[in-house]
Amino acid sequence: MTGNSVTGNVVVTGGASGIGLALADQLSASGATVFALDRRDCPLGSVHSIVCDLADPASIGDAVAALPADVAGLANVAGVPGTAAAQTVLTVNLLGARLLTEQLLPRMAAGAAIVNVASVAAQRNTQPPDAIDELLRVRDRTDLQSWLRDHPVKGPDAYDTSKRALIDWTQLLSAKLTTHGIRALSVSPGPVETPILADFEASMGTDAMQRSRDAVGRHGYPHEIAAVVAFALSPAASWLNGIDIPVEGGLFATRAAAKSPVFEGLSI
Repeated sequence: MTGNSVTGNVVVTGGASGIGLALADQLSASGATVFALDRRDCPLGSVHSIVCDLADPASIGDAVAALPADVAGLANVAGVPGTAAAQTVLTVNLLGARLLTEQLLPRMAAGAAIVNVASVAAQRNTQPPDAIDELLRVRDRTDLQSWLRDHPVKGPDAYDTSKRALIDWTQLLSAKLTTHGIRALSVSPGPVETPILADFEASMGTDAMQRSRDAVGRHGYPHEIAAVVAFALSPAASWLNGIDIPVEGGLFATRAAAKSPVFEGLSI
């Protein structure tokens, strides 16, 4: 990668729709060679599509085998909402992203970057820190089933937990990779107008989603989230590392203001 644009081989999961599709489009336009991993083909002719099911370790291995020997960037965008079963949510959103990342790390050199798309829903997580630590030690489906027996959660709560764990894992990954010159950070969108927005309304509640919309005027658009991820992957973001970037249109600010005793007295 050179200059302020992402170049070289970049892997994008969830590249067939939503944020992943918008990101694949932006990266390809900037000069990157994009490999889009998804359960169906990416509709962009400028992108290399590889069918991959992140819930299946064998499918991940097959996808990795089809990728080039050098990878300059990885964006783990794919995820499933809380309308899916808890095991599926945690497998795709956390274990699948981690397994793919670990298998691609040997192909990354100094200057490469990894961006994991989490969610502001991570703040809704109700699992205590020690439970998240246990989850981060999970290596496979058997371990995950054991974790779920000890920490029974349904799909919506599993989604929040998966994103909390993803953010925490990203920070730990960054610390591991610093001496290798590889950056890792996460981006946490608020509600976004994607094909699975209805699933989030079903799992999180229509009223809650409407309150988020009302607070900032609208939901986000895929290209707005993709632009931040593309920047985070680029050399222009070379001093961004190990952090989570909320991309939520000011949602956190409006919530803080609603609780502030001095907000109404502020002069603008």
